[in-house]
Amino acid sequence: MTTTTHSGPVTSGGESHEDLIQQLGTALLNLVPVEGWRRIDLVSAMTVPAQDLGLTVIMDDGSRPEIAPPHELNVILAKLRTLLYQRGRGTWFSARISMNPPGAIFYNYNNDYEPVLTPPMEPEHYVEDLKMFPRDPDHIPAWLGEKLAAAEDKERN
Repeated sequence: MTTTTHSGPVTSGGESHEDLIQQLGTALLNLVPVEGWRRIDLVSAMTVPAQDLGLTVIMDDGSRPEIAPPHELNVILAKLRTLLYQRGRGTWFSARISMNPPGAIFYNYNNDYEPVLTPPMEPEHYVEDLKMFPRDPDHIPAWLGEKLAAAEDKERN
């Protein structure tokens, strides 16, 4: 997991969802050869202070070369989180972006379920995240409520 000072920009920079998805697609295509790849799969788990990226590229021969995700992807994904924030409902905690040749892109966002990470994000990360992306109580899932309570307990002790 990459811990940063702040992954979330104050705004999305005025870019649309389509603009940001296109930027992600371009950045991902720049990581692979023009031909010979079968699938690109980017998985992101993100809060304001911490982010985790997993990048898998599957080649036509079935091999999976190790390719480090560039920082640029975190910046675009943080803008996407900001753009997709809904007042009172929050924004996503994890996302999956997949591409198939020649450049078909698919995406989905997880707003409600705890991201599966090893090690898991610290409870304090979720507290910090909710400061920037507040949620109404009825939009705080049980697992997130538990993380917030754990952070509060830790702060008291």
